[in-house]
Amino acid sequence: MSIQPDSSLNPSAQARRQPSRFIVSLIWGVLVFIVVCVAFEFACRTNVVKQRLPVRSVGSYHAQFEIKWFKLADYVRKNGGVDVIILGNSMVNTGINPAILETRYQELTGTNLRIFNFGVEGLTVAPLSKLAKILEAAYHPGTILLYTEMRDYTAANGVPVENQFLDNDWIKFRQTDTDLKGQLIDTSAGLQQLLPFRNWSSSDFLDTYLMDVRRTKETTSQGYEADKNIGTDIDKIPDTNDPIEKKSYDLFSNYTMDSGRIADLLSIIEQQKSGTKVLVAEMPVYPTYYAYFGSDAVVEKYHQDIQKIVSDANSVFLPTVSYTLLPLEDRVDNHHLNFQGAPVYSNLLAEQLAELCTQEKNCLQKQSGTRSQP
Repeated sequence: MSIQPDSSLNPSAQARRQPSRFIVSLIWGVLVFIVVCVAFEFACRTNVVKQRLPVRSVGSYHAQFEIKWFKLADYVRKNGGVDVIILGNSMVNTGINPAILETRYQELTGTNLRIFNFGVEGLTVAPLSKLAKILEAAYHPGTILLYTEMRDYTAANGVPVENQFLDNDWIKFRQTDTDLKGQLIDTSAGLQQLLPFRNWSSSDFLDTYLMDVRRTKETTSQGYEADKNIGTDIDKIPDTNDPIEKKSYDLFSNYTMDSGRIADLLSIIEQQKSGTKVLVAEMPVYPTYYAYFGSDAVVEKYHQDIQKIVSDANSVFLPTVSYTLLPLEDRVDNHHLNFQGAPVYSNLLAEQLAELCTQEKNCLQKQSGTRSQP
C-alpha cells in the first residue's frame, strides 16, 4: 500500500515555507557569529590571551615599532602614565636602559620618573616627527627626550622606510581620526591579535613570527632591547671599496642639512606648545662613524648648526658624553651600544640630565595629571 502525500500542504504553501526557514537560519547564523566575535574580543582583552599570544599588531610592516607601541600601552596601564618618552632610532633602542636611567636620576635629584624607551629601528627625524605627535596626543608625557644624528638631515636617507611606515591605515587614523579601517584596528583587541597572522601563507611566516615573539619577550616593560653582540674592527675606518659602505659614502658626502628635515625637527620641538618639554640629544658614537661625512670641519659645523637650531627653538641640545667613556667592548658597531655599554651610558646620561637640572634648573618634567589613554 502506497503512502499518499499530505494534501493539506499544497505546493505553493511548501514554497512559501522554504524562504522563511532560510531567513531564520541566516538570522541565527549572524547571531552566533556576533556572539563568537564578542566573546573573542573579550578574551583578547584578558592577560591570559596576551601571555599566550604576545605578538600584537596594528597592521604595520614594522614589527619592532608595534612591539614598542603595545609595550608602552601596557606600561601606562600598569603605572598610570608616563613622564619621559625617549624617542629615536635603533641607537636609542639598544643604547638606553630606562630602569637604570630613572634610578640614577632619582638618586641625584630626588625626583622619581616613569621613563620609556621608544627607539625604533630605521626611523629618521622625518617619520619621528609624525610619531612624536601621535605619542603626545595619546599619552601627554611630561618630557620627550629626542635623539637625533647627522644622518637624519640628509633628505634621501631613510625615505623608503618612511614611506612604508606611514602608509598604514592605523597610522593615518592616529594622525587624522578619519580612517575607518584604522579606527577599527585601533579599537579592536581581537583584530590586533589576528593581524600578526595575516601573512600566514608566506614561506618565511613561521620564522618571522617566532622572531617577533622572541623580540617581544626580550624587550623590557620599559622598551629597552639589549643587544648581546660585541663588535669588531670598530676603530677602523669603513672601507670605501665595500659595496655596502660605498652607498653610505655616496649618500652622505657633500653633506648639508636639508631644510625639510630641519622643519621635521622643529615640529617635534613645537610639542612644547602642548605643555610637553622637549630636549634634544645625541648618542656617543665612535669617531669612525663620522668618516662618511668627510672632514672634521663638516662634523663640527653640524654640531654648531644643530645646537643653534635647537636653541633658537627654545629647547636644549645635550652634547654627547665623550666616546672614550665607553670602550670598544661596549659597542656593537661604531654607533650602536650593546648590553654592556647601555648601562654605562644610561648612568652617564642620568648624571648629565641631573646636572642640567641642579645647575640650570632645567629638569625632566613629570606628566601633569592623569590624561593618558590606552
